[in-house]
Amino acid sequence: DTPGHVQYTRNMVTGASTANLSIVLVDARQGVIEQSRRHTYIASLLRIPHLVIAVNKMDLVGWSEQRFLEIRDAFEDFLPRLDMKDVKFVPISALNGDNVVDFSKQTPWYCGPTLLGHLETISIASDWNLNGFRFPVQWVNRPNNPRDSKLHDFRGLSGQISSGVVKVGQRVMVLPSGLKSTIKEIWTYDG
Repeated sequence: DTPGHVQYTRNMVTGASTANLSIVLVDARQGVIEQSRRHTYIASLLRIPHLVIAVNKMDLVGWSEQRFLEIRDAFEDFLPRLDMKDVKFVPISALNGDNVVDFSKQTPWYCGPTLLGHLETISIASDWNLNGFRFPVQWVNRPNNPRDSKLHDFRGLSGQISSGVVKVGQRVMVLPSGLKSTIKEIWTYDG
């Protein structure tokens, strides 16, 4: 969840940097504004493979199918320039939960899934690259404790695996130095 305000655009980049799906929330009254396009472009630049355009506040435009289609058409004008292959448009009203969890009687013209229904059925398993191991190092842990000989030359690398699979005992190359090393332990943190 990232803020949509212009002054927080960099927060959107940080928040979306590890996402598999992006939801761009569009106010049905305002339609596609500069920030809607900006967030969609950023999602494309980050190679987020799945995009949902949730057209919110449909209750404030009289549940107009025409307004929903105008917003969809405005997005479809610039989507071909982006590398977005899976794009879904959902008309919602978050105020009463219309088309969020349950189908709304207000949109008999809409035949697609609810927002939650779509999120529960999206397959992200095929989005992962399991072949080439990539591990951007975010921190090098060097305790260098003179009282503990095991820690004197210890180097621990911290980060998030961006692709591939690694196992204890596997040989890896650290780039750009070309240094070769062996994975001795793998610790995970879910937080």
